[in-house]
Amino acid sequence: MSFTRRIIKCSAVILTVCAVISATGCNSDSTDNEIVTSITDQVQFSYETAKAQYMTIEETEKIPALLGFGESDSYYAPMDGKIKVNNLSKNLKVKKGDVLIAIDTTDLDFQINEQQIKIDAMTNGIEKGYAQIELDKLIEQRDGAIVTAPYDGIIADCCYSAVGSNIKNGTLLCTIAVPESIFVYNSQGAGKNLRFGMDVDLVINNADYEGTIIAAPDTIPSDASKEASKYSAAKLTDESLKKLLEINDGAIATDAGWATIHAVTTKRTNVLAVPEAAVKKNGTKNYCSILQGTEKYDMPVEIGATAGGYIEIVSGLNEGDVVILSESTSSSGQNNNNNDFDNEEEPQEENTKKPRENN
Repeated sequence: MSFTRRIIKCSAVILTVCAVISATGCNSDSTDNEIVTSITDQVQFSYETAKAQYMTIEETEKIPALLGFGESDSYYAPMDGKIKVNNLSKNLKVKKGDVLIAIDTTDLDFQINEQQIKIDAMTNGIEKGYAQIELDKLIEQRDGAIVTAPYDGIIADCCYSAVGSNIKNGTLLCTIAVPESIFVYNSQGAGKNLRFGMDVDLVINNADYEGTIIAAPDTIPSDASKEASKYSAAKLTDESLKKLLEINDGAIATDAGWATIHAVTTKRTNVLAVPEAAVKKNGTKNYCSILQGTEKYDMPVEIGATAGGYIEIVSGLNEGDVVILSESTSSSGQNNNNNDFDNEEEPQEENTKKPRENN
């Protein structure tokens, strides 16, 4: 929609005052004195205008986001101990069964041997049954000290303790994720205008991708927490996911991977619209100033959506109506006086009627 500047000139009335003074009894060579004052005031109106027309209006938002994995498993140290093996490296691709980390089990091995000897020396009975249960627990604990990859995946997080260093029970050892489950999310409420199922454009590490909103405020239950209402997320299309994994060789750094969600949050197709500046308010009513030739008048309007600097007009205007966006005025005055009487006052009426004295 293009804007146009229109200039309309309005001229005030030209006023000419003529005063002819004739002396009584003058000879035929008497001189007539004529005072002519011409005053022209010109007011110039300048309008910036646009035409109401049918168009598609839309509002886009850029929402900062992070990358995450929808499917992952975390593993923690089952005991205090020293790290015996550490094959962990963040963003490393792993195969199912690969040894990731192992904690030294020398003390456990000793306990297991002692318990086994004790059981072997016991006769069948309740006490031997209890002893076997204790042995099974020790063996399970030792088995848990060796962490292997549960499936083909990627190391999304891990500890950085070196071999030989001590580690505490409950310390995070690593998180294994499914690369194909990567998604984009915002948990700070910036995606409040997103809607479930809408298509969005994603920018990840300066590359463009396509995605779909899978979580948004409009799908949050009414009794959800305030934090839950701030959450929104998008998944990549199959083609975009394949492209992302190929570009990054499957190694996606989720904690360092920033993304931007580009979303069309409002869109109206083929609606009558005008620039926002054309719609003005009078109390609770909306109106547009319309220009027809040199005439300006105000027309009440009903408005709809606002998007991209334009307002949808539901009723009150027709296609092609010229609406005023802004206006300004300027004036210029010119006084013409043939006898250089610019500073003289006009003669009083009683003086002009007074006859001159005879010579």
